[in-house]
Amino acid sequence: MKISGMQRPYINTTAARHPAPQGGPGLAAKVAVSQEARQLAEARAPAVSDTAKVQRLSLALERGEFSVDPDQVADRMLAEER
Repeated sequence: MKISGMQRPYINTTAARHPAPQGGPGLAAKVAVSQEARQLAEARAPAVSDTAKVQRLSLALERGEFSVDPDQVADRMLAEER
C-alpha cells in the first residue's frame, strides 16, 4: 500500500501472535494437497516447449534489451481469467 509516495513494509502480525514451534531443524509440517489442486496447478503452469525462445528472452533480459508493455500484460491477465 502506498501512502504519500512511500511504500509501507509488510508486517506479518499472525507470526507475532502465533510464534513458530520450537524444536529444531527436524520439525516439519505435513501438508496434504488435493488432486483438484494438483490438476489446477498443472493446468496453469506454462509449458516450455521452445527452449530457443527462452534463451533469446534470457539474453535480451541480461542485456537490458527486453521491454515490457504493461497494457499487453494486463490484457493477457484479464483474458486468462475469463
